[in-house]
Amino acid sequence: MKACHHCHAAIDAFLTIGTHTLCPNCDNPLHSCYNCRFYSPGSYHDCLEGVDELIIEKKEANFCDFFMLGNDSSDEERKKADAKKRAEAFFTT
Repeated sequence: MKACHHCHAAIDAFLTIGTHTLCPNCDNPLHSCYNCRFYSPGSYHDCLEGVDELIIEKKEANFCDFFMLGNDSSDEERKKADAKKRAEAFFTT
């Protein structure tokens, strides 16, 4: 499910997200690094794509051409926790 990084409200999959599109629930910008599927802290410029310029304000709207709305962060956390449990179970048996 796609969701706003700030308030975790569900975002309509058919919503066209432009540079100035705001979350209908919390009015924070949706076109931001934190909402992007390529946002990856620790990667070059914190992005999995080959961006040339560093975007300092990750929570603010930006003009990045690579932007794609990412998945709900709680889904990602759940996946990480599940993977950790499977790894622990594998190494304890």
